[in-house]
Amino acid sequence: MVEIIVDDKIYRREDVGPDKPPIHPHARVLYDYWLHKRADRAYPAWRDIDLLDIWKIAPCLIIKDVIDGGKDFRNRYWGTQVAARAGFDGTGRTHLDLYKNQPLGPQMKSYQAVVDSRCPNTVYRSSTFIAGREFIVYNSLNLPLGDSDRQVDQIIIVIDYA
Repeated sequence: MVEIIVDDKIYRREDVGPDKPPIHPHARVLYDYWLHKRADRAYPAWRDIDLLDIWKIAPCLIIKDVIDGGKDFRNRYWGTQVAARAGFDGTGRTHLDLYKNQPLGPQMKSYQAVVDSRCPNTVYRSSTFIAGREFIVYNSLNLPLGDSDRQVDQIIIVIDYA
């Protein structure tokens, strides 16, 4: 577990696995779906995912394409609930572009950890990296997707808001 506490701002990242599955409702739905779709592989590919199968949690989803091994991430999909809570629609934009005038904080590291370890993680934090949205507290589940077990091509994320 990685935990950072600065000025009462909490960031907690934990790995997820069979002995420690996610506990939040949206995260549990996505995790179970992801497990089913991966079958005997390390993780499923983007082509295996059908958002209609998980339409109930789609407003709380983000799909990120991995750029240059995790140096940046492009938002392929940004759910409507995420847009409402964040105050903007990040679809089509890169992580570095979205937060270029704000501190990236540890969130970038949680995505890079998924790419590097090829394993899911969960994050509990406030939205301190989005000006004017510091009051938003959430738990996110970050799951790898890829065409091979050797490389993560996308990350599928679901958010449970506190």
